Amino acid sequence: MNEDDLNEALHDVIVRSSPPPSMDPARALDQARRARKRRRAAWAGVAVVPLVVGVGAGPALVSSYTGNRSAGQMVAGGTSTTQPLPTPKPVSTMTPTTRKTGDPWPEGQADRTATAGPRAARSVTLMHDLSSSVPPGFSTPNLKYPDGRPMRSSQTQYASDDGEQDYWEYKADIPVQKDDRVGQLLVQSTTPDGKPATDPCKLARQFRSGTGTCTIVDVGGKKVGVVTTNGRGSYDQWAAYRHDDGSVVYFAQAKKSDDPGRSPLTQPVFTTRQLAELVTSAKFKISV
Repeated sequence: MNEDDLNEALHDVIVRSSPPPSMDPARALDQARRARKRRRAAWAGVAVVPLVVGVGAGPALVSSYTGNRSAGQMVAGGTSTTQPLPTPKPVSTMTPTTRKTGDPWPEGQADRTATAGPRAARSVTLMHDLSSSVPPGFSTPNLKYPDGRPMRSSQTQYASDDGEQDYWEYKADIPVQKDDRVGQLLVQSTTPDGKPATDPCKLARQFRSGTGTCTIVDVGGKKVGVVTTNGRGSYDQWAAYRHDDGSVVYFAQAKKSDDPGRSPLTQPVFTTRQLAELVTSAKFKISV
């Protein structure tokens, strides 16, 4: 024991003792040591209080900081043990792929014909593409019938019958004029109908149940059926081609129009070869 320890012990005894303690050095030293132990224990208790408060507040602070996640989630690196809710399956809004008796007309139509929307617009585009294909020397004026109806027309229709795969038919026809004579052109494009491929001439004869002489024309390896009627139908000649995806295109021409008051052309608008080339053109193919 050094002098400082003795002085501190004596001072502590003097302050706490009443009446004044005995000046026995051994007893004084023992009392001083006990007093110092009590003082240190008191300071340790004070220090423990904020630690306990901090431990109690810890989960609340962690919860606030992590957006109400549990402390367990933080310890696990943010991975929750709660199973996520299953993702709802999307509700299908697709039109049935096969038409059944009683099915409503697709896309809100009142009947087979689409009079507005993207499908109706496709047949209008088809008509413009047909007009732009006319060779020099011919024109495609906006002629009218005697009752005022335009001779140019386009139409889109849902073509499936009961039990058939859904498919669509786009059609455009226009008058073609040279001098004061008028003929007629038509193009019809059908989306894939799920029917098996047939011989090019058999395919060609399916157009308006037409009859005539059929020849097969090779256009860069593509086999095209071309039927010539020699004036025994509404059209003098047409070509038919089925693309690899099953879409079908018909391209027809007539020297006379369906307005009997107009004089017919003296020659076809296209040669047989030109007709076969046009029917295979990508601009007339519509797959949807």
